[in-house]
Amino acid sequence: MEYIPQVSTAYYPEDAGWANRPNGENILLLCIPDLSYLITIQIESFHYAWLYSQDLDAYIFCFKINNKQEHAVIFKRDHAGVLLQQEFAFSPFTIVVTHKDLNTLTEKDPVLMLSDIELSKNDGAGW
Repeated sequence: MEYIPQVSTAYYPEDAGWANRPNGENILLLCIPDLSYLITIQIESFHYAWLYSQDLDAYIFCFKINNKQEHAVIFKRDHAGVLLQQEFAFSPFTIVVTHKDLNTLTEKDPVLMLSDIELSKNDGAGW
């Protein structure tokens, strides 16, 4: 199924960073308090797409959970987009969304996990 985003609202991460699991899996941690209600959702399916906004100079990660709820995260070039320019983003990774401060996040805290994400670069972006 091809996913064509229809989002009307997007969120900027308050904090973000890369982590690495012992098995070598790269994890992009995103602190987005406005999406805290997603943490309790049972994910049966999800679809995603990457868009690029020339006006914002940003990649936008759009995702739809259980064919119902659609959301978007903005990665501006000079903000969270810096993380997409690092080598961790060049191979499949997992996005983890939390409402907690990343410095206090533990493995026991509930999070939203979206696995097997591949960044689709836009040739016109230049980054």
